[in-house]
Amino acid sequence: MGFDPLNISFAGALRVIIQLKSKTLKRKVDAYSRLGLSEEEIFSAFRNFPLFMTLSEKTFTNKMDFLVNKMGWQPAVVIKFPIVLCYSLEKRIVPRCSIVRVLILKGLIKLDISLKYILQSSEKNFLDMFVSKYQEQVAEFSDVLLEKIEIAELGLSLMKNLGDSAIKHNAI
Repeated sequence: MGFDPLNISFAGALRVIIQLKSKTLKRKVDAYSRLGLSEEEIFSAFRNFPLFMTLSEKTFTNKMDFLVNKMGWQPAVVIKFPIVLCYSLEKRIVPRCSIVRVLILKGLIKLDISLKYILQSSEKNFLDMFVSKYQEQVAEFSDVLLEKIEIAELGLSLMKNLGDSAIKHNAI
């Protein structure tokens, strides 16, 4: 699989391989392939962050569904940062992506923002870059952060006005 035994990810990969049966690993690779990922992309993600393979298929599918179908990232872009799939969908992924989507729809930030930057930034950096900076222009932020409204309620019908570029993007 191309692991360097001196790299820290080697220990994680070894742990996953020991923990999961080969049948389970194959089933997961097949399930991930059905979501539009190549085996090469899956194994590359495994080399980068082996623990993502310990996610249940349902958890993986739910997170990919949100990031791909609701947020518009291509599966190949999402899988380049497998650690983001280990973040909580409800506590981190949905709130942060919802805030970024509002900013994009309102034309306050560009569409090509990096998934990695959105989800891997520390809480403080994220709040500074996306919430505090635009608090006055976007009244919905407090409701998004308090989970009072869902992404469907954020005015996503505005995407129709922006065309396909608002729906599918390849930002890394």
